[in-house]
Amino acid sequence: MPYAVLVDDNLESSETLSILLEMEGYETSMAASLKDARRQIAQRVPDVMVLDRTLPDGHGMDFISEALSHGPITVVLLTGLSDPADAKEALRRGAAAYLVKPATIEELKAVLDQAASKV
Repeated sequence: MPYAVLVDDNLESSETLSILLEMEGYETSMAASLKDARRQIAQRVPDVMVLDRTLPDGHGMDFISEALSHGPITVVLLTGLSDPADAKEALRRGAAAYLVKPATIEELKAVLDQAASKV
């Protein structure tokens, strides 16, 4: 079963996304900060990480390369900021996608399906 870590300080958003991903066959866990995300990755490297851009203890953008240093992870930056330059930078750093909140499960599933087809 694929495993996803949802890194977002908005608990309601994470819970909703967790339910949707579980319906798609993912096992999920949630992290409300980069510190929590590091702990989650240390316990088990996820197949997918949905990462908020702004967290209480740092920026998701800066965490992309750190997350990817643990192995092949499909990183999706999920943000309330619609900025083409920011999106380009996220992709340059290794994110598979840059989605603007509120992203639909269809948008996220398309990214995950594309990543799964590369494996």
